[in-house]
Amino acid sequence: MTVTVSHPPLLIWYARCPTLTALGLVANRGVLQREFLRENVALVSVRENSTPAVRQGHLDHSLSNLVREADAATALWAYGRNGRSRLLALGAAYHDVIVAAPERSPLRELKDLVGRRLSVPREAGPFSPAGVRALRGWQTILAFAGIAHKDVELTPVAADHPGAPFGDIARRDVESLLSQNSDAALLFGAKGVELARTAGLRIVHRFDARRIHDDPRLEGLIEQRALSVDADLLAAHPRIVARIEARLKAAADFAQRFPREALRQAAYECRGEVSDVVATHGGLLAQSARLDLDETSWARLDGLKQWLAARGQIPDPLDLSLWVGDDAAKRHNSYTMSLD
Repeated sequence: MTVTVSHPPLLIWYARCPTLTALGLVANRGVLQREFLRENVALVSVRENSTPAVRQGHLDHSLSNLVREADAATALWAYGRNGRSRLLALGAAYHDVIVAAPERSPLRELKDLVGRRLSVPREAGPFSPAGVRALRGWQTILAFAGIAHKDVELTPVAADHPGAPFGDIARRDVESLLSQNSDAALLFGAKGVELARTAGLRIVHRFDARRIHDDPRLEGLIEQRALSVDADLLAAHPRIVARIEARLKAAADFAQRFPREALRQAAYECRGEVSDVVATHGGLLAQSARLDLDETSWARLDGLKQWLAARGQIPDPLDLSLWVGDDAAKRHNSYTMSLD
């Protein structure tokens, strides 16, 4: 008698931030599921799981068999915390950033920020991605406007857990403005524009995506992303990881060839309107979906590392070459496949 032994599938978790990502463009079209349709591999989204341990595990990369494409600051913090991840690629999303204030506010332009209370969300837990984004954003904008840090007040705003959708966190900024606990807030991308509109806020200044892309002074407003993977998963299943990585790197080409569908997917990711995505990405959708490890992205990551280290958010020194290791170059050079 022949006995068939069935093995449980290899369970791979995937996580992405609720903005434009290559993983979002791929996952929503079922690309990864089709890739492993005839294999004993199951891919499961962290976003659709409400278990606290799973939600926390994707932030500090303690979740086994995790592939994560999200903000680079959290990825750096997680690596510095436990060293369990490996870096596959980097990305940079370009979208509008607005300085918003209540409609009746006397703020009319950036110079009016002097003496004002600037909203900085702080999520629950040991690390606040939204807090880092706001602090770097304000630092960049103050330097751009020629305003000293001592001439403004940074006002903390209690926010939800970092696993909550970005729109939920941004609403805390809006509530702080409307309740007069702060005078100005930073809102990002399509969801930020939508919230400013629905709340009747005044846009004091709008940094459009193209300007952020072109002006080196505004580098701190770029949304840096990191594609990272559980080190044990990479060691045990390098070809599976390479196939996932290849599919994600094809997302930029998909966005270039099918811009309308990519815009629809990006709107779905942020729970926003397609028209707002069009208005806030400045024609840089495909570029924002790109993943690589080129010199520019590496230099930006190093700058972010120094910024976090200076504020005690990550160990100093932290050797990023150990984060990448030799795996990335070997995979890029040895693994080829045809893509739809």
